[in-house]
Amino acid sequence: MSLPSVPVLIASRSPAYAEGLRAFLRGTPLLPVVCHTVHHALRLVERRAPRLALIDWALADAPGIELALELARTGHCTTRIVFCVEPGVERVGQEAQATAAGADACVLVTSTREAILETVAGVLDARVDAIVAQSMGELVARTSPRRVLLTPQERAVLRLMRQQLTYKEIALELGVSWHTVRSHAQSILRKLGVHSRRDLAGWDARMGIEGLIEVAAA
Repeated sequence: MSLPSVPVLIASRSPAYAEGLRAFLRGTPLLPVVCHTVHHALRLVERRAPRLALIDWALADAPGIELALELARTGHCTTRIVFCVEPGVERVGQEAQATAAGADACVLVTSTREAILETVAGVLDARVDAIVAQSMGELVARTSPRRVLLTPQERAVLRLMRQQLTYKEIALELGVSWHTVRSHAQSILRKLGVHSRRDLAGWDARMGIEGLIEVAAA
């Protein structure tokens, strides 16, 4: 049986973050469209009537809260809203404001794909959406990213790599050879499934800096 497609709006000031969310939804019945402003988002809502809106806290022309309020004001109450909020001290305040603006749920901007799909499945509760939510739950179970096991030495190297230190600087900091650092770095990149140090920032943005990393035996 073919699953019904569900149109989804992704609204974020950051093109990279929006594309990351779009990538998270690949392989699901959700059909995302991306925008970066409240103005464009409202035009897309009129044309596509999305069942779900993933809204970043800030858009290019106004806060994301403004989009949620406009959706309510213009009668688009059937669009489920999930806000992407910042971790840390701002989280509680942002979640409270999002709820007051009509959000059905909130996720952290550092959330993993698994967490976002689970949240999305949780807010899709209409009759058509229930089939989609069930299929997404099955997808999460099948495709949850594996845990990345790094040794304590690899974790130490990774923390310094995130500070943009060179291999020589990391070696001096840890009191090991440059070749040892390079060997650890190559192992880290292989385990994370990225090709170069430049890709680390993208991995962190998708998964959360320590979200899926566990300590393996040295």
